[in-house]
Amino acid sequence: MTPAEALRSELLRGIRDNLRDGASALARRALDALAAYAEAPEGPLDVRKAELLAFAEALATVRPSLIAINNLVSRWRDAVRDFEGAPEALGPYARAQAQAVRTWADGAKDATVRATLSQLDGAGRVLTHSISSTVLEVLKRLPRTEVVVTESRPGREGWELAATLAAEGIAVRYITDAQAGLFVAEVDAVIVGADALLGDGTLVNKAGTYLLALAAQDQGKPFYVCAESFKCTTLTAEAFPLEERSGSELGPPPVPGLRARNITFEMTPPRLITAWLSNEALGPRFTRAGA
Repeated sequence: MTPAEALRSELLRGIRDNLRDGASALARRALDALAAYAEAPEGPLDVRKAELLAFAEALATVRPSLIAINNLVSRWRDAVRDFEGAPEALGPYARAQAQAVRTWADGAKDATVRATLSQLDGAGRVLTHSISSTVLEVLKRLPRTEVVVTESRPGREGWELAATLAAEGIAVRYITDAQAGLFVAEVDAVIVGADALLGDGTLVNKAGTYLLALAAQDQGKPFYVCAESFKCTTLTAEAFPLEERSGSELGPPPVPGLRARNITFEMTPPRLITAWLSNEALGPRFTRAGA
């Protein structure tokens, strides 16, 4: 294996096996991976460009349920595909383009956080599920708010989120996923991130989100989705792949005839979503698509 191949494999593995970070954070890591690999290919311009674009394609599809990775990588890929300079200038150009896309994504995140803070103004207690770097920023900025955090098994992303919030001096209640319906009654709003938003506004997020949205509707609590516009895709529910990981992560009984299923993501229909809070007005777009 050449050094370039080894680096490519390491960078892809870092995205594929990362179960701690949300979609936005992993999309940024993908851009960082593109920057790290930018000068690895050698040879004529067409060879270098082909290797970079092939790596981008591999990154875009390594976690197919996380549409943000594909969307941000596609922005980078479009710019690199059009490069026509000297071969040795391709690497620096590719790195600069990765940073430019990252800067755009950071601006989208900041605008999404502001829109969400405006919507949650006055909320004294909120509940969240799984982990999202954008939601985390919102929760850190909400004044005098208690946060109820689900464990979010089997990865237990909520454990890390709860620890981070508590370290910031925020009051946190940490609960099992099965208690979510009980605690919805005690909060002013439920807020989650998104791994993808389908063409009609359907939310793709960590398994457990759909039941949480049902509980929020049943108890008259608003259910907000906080997500940047680069989480959007025109794919329908029928065409969208839901990632399934090894059932061994559940720790099932080691007995013959037992099969553990570990579908990581699920879909929540738009009828259960109070509003999509983003850097763009997404509601009208989804209404038109669902008409």
